[in-house]
Amino acid sequence: MIRAVPAALFVLLTVALAASRARAQSLVDEVSDDPCENARALDSADLSPEAQHLRRSCRLERLDARLSAERRQEIVAEAQVRDANIQQWLDRTQPPRVTRPMSIVGFAGTGLASYGLAYSWAFLRRWELGAWFGRRPISCLDANGNDDDDCSRLSYGLRFIGYIFDRGMSPFVGVGISFTTAHLQIADPASSSMPPALLIGSGRANSLSAIAGYQIAYRAFRASLEYVFEDAFYTGASLDDQKKSPNDPLRNALANSLRGDRNGIRFEVGFAF
Repeated sequence: MIRAVPAALFVLLTVALAASRARAQSLVDEVSDDPCENARALDSADLSPEAQHLRRSCRLERLDARLSAERRQEIVAEAQVRDANIQQWLDRTQPPRVTRPMSIVGFAGTGLASYGLAYSWAFLRRWELGAWFGRRPISCLDANGNDDDDCSRLSYGLRFIGYIFDRGMSPFVGVGISFTTAHLQIADPASSSMPPALLIGSGRANSLSAIAGYQIAYRAFRASLEYVFEDAFYTGASLDDQKKSPNDPLRNALANSLRGDRNGIRFEVGFAF
């Protein structure tokens, strides 16, 4: 019994010491490192050296934060001025196709397509790759023999352009390949009825093109006038039956239509980026 008392006292002393350490640690953790927060916790009438030191530390921290914010703003402003100067230098010394190599334009005119959209990429100072998509409305015979049905053509193509001069205004030449699909509807030449029976089907054609024109490029503005010659090297047509039977009269009608539109003039206008 006597030996158990010292042991119990030892346990109690250990528990008390651990609790005091925990309270001391919690007090340390509760003290803020922010001098302004500590200064706000002071009594306004406290003029002790410790209080004055906290207030001076708070003022210095606020001054340092303001100077850091002003420096960040100066760095951002300097970067903006530098970028603007670089862009102005590029605009003065480099052709627009270098500073803004990609463009989107709309076009209208004659030839394979009457209107459409085109995208181009100037991958070198004088060389450009492009793709386009266009439509040409064409009327065809209806069931009563009237020319008011829609037999429009849809065309798309790829092109390669070379500019003669390395500046904003320059003539250019190029080559391309085009693909066309069309709804076809004509009077059957073998029909003896009045009005004649109709041949209804669809056609497709592939053609090579030669291109020449003149472009104006000023900053983000693009405009050009060009001549396009299309030479169809393949035409095909089939009836709208279950077998999709090939049909020579429809193919000849498509070939004649393409031959009549092999010479085209296009006006393009758009913007570059």
